[in-house]
Amino acid sequence: MARPRTPLSSYGAVSLVEVEPGKWRARTRYRFDDGRLRQVERFATSRAKAETKLKAALVDIQLGAGVDVKRETRIRDLGRRFLEAKAGRAPRTLDAYRHTIDRVIVPRIGDLAVSEATTDRLQRFIDLVARENGPGAAKTARAVLSGMMGLAARSDAIRTNPVRELAAVEGKAKGAIQIPLDELSGLLETVRADERLAEVDMTDLVLFVAGTGVRIGEACNLVWTGVDLEKGTVTIGDAKTDAGERCIRVPAGVVGMLTERRVKGGLNLDGVVFPTVLGKRRDPRRAAAEWADFRKRHNLPGYTFHSFRKTVATALDQAGLTPRDIAEYLGHADPSLTMGVYMSKTVGGTRAADALDSVLRN
Repeated sequence: MARPRTPLSSYGAVSLVEVEPGKWRARTRYRFDDGRLRQVERFATSRAKAETKLKAALVDIQLGAGVDVKRETRIRDLGRRFLEAKAGRAPRTLDAYRHTIDRVIVPRIGDLAVSEATTDRLQRFIDLVARENGPGAAKTARAVLSGMMGLAARSDAIRTNPVRELAAVEGKAKGAIQIPLDELSGLLETVRADERLAEVDMTDLVLFVAGTGVRIGEACNLVWTGVDLEKGTVTIGDAKTDAGERCIRVPAGVVGMLTERRVKGGLNLDGVVFPTVLGKRRDPRRAAAEWADFRKRHNLPGYTFHSFRKTVATALDQAGLTPRDIAEYLGHADPSLTMGVYMSKTVGGTRAADALDSVLRN
């Protein structure tokens, strides 16, 4: 009697062999959606670990194999399918989707089955996000969740997309809170004394953002080849707009910090100025999360990294710089944005740097 064929998206018996002392191989044959059997194997230091590693890999293959979404599919798994379906989108768009799914949707409703994601439950979820994270985050979560549930509806797991029936998110996202100039030096002293920021090597990063007003993404991507310690300038690249590409003179205190950091050296795989403790390029979102934890530890107002940007704009305005000078220093194409929201290319000369140095030392 012929052996029955392995069903699609499943695998056969697992072979476990110690290929050399302390190295085990777990191997099986998996039948992919094209009908072909292919060998899948994983290695580990013990028999049990090798088998566990192989089975985890097989789960990942099954999740990515286009298995139909069903009524019992969990929201966390639906999120993964949604990301796979959007794989052709721009990397930044995908990152934004992934961040919302991983940080907002999954922690709160990730274990719900698709059939349990009723309009009433989802409305309560969106209301909670609006209260805890603000209307901007709620609107983003609503949009991503709509895409996810639309995928479920197209797979006939549910009849209609329940997100369509949700009430509109009320309110407008608030801008960053400006840090009063007379509180800035005290805040930075708290930054310098915080053990956790020192442990994750973020103290200098915060001081740099506070002393220059650059965006957190710009700071995380700053490379040593763009720093001229002798001239006291840094070249900002990888910016959001052409206007964001600029060379700015930085305060003397920031130059001193950068000089000490350059001398200290350390593991650095990408040549960036503020790598992680493992020497890798720092993720701006993780940096923002660490900063939020810092605020909680010290019971501080909702100052974000963007708050430093507003404070720098105010300091430069009070020092007498023109709106054009300030806009170019901050990397804005339109000075009216700087005036309305925040208060050459080698910009402001020593006047801007001196003004900021004065504020930082008060």
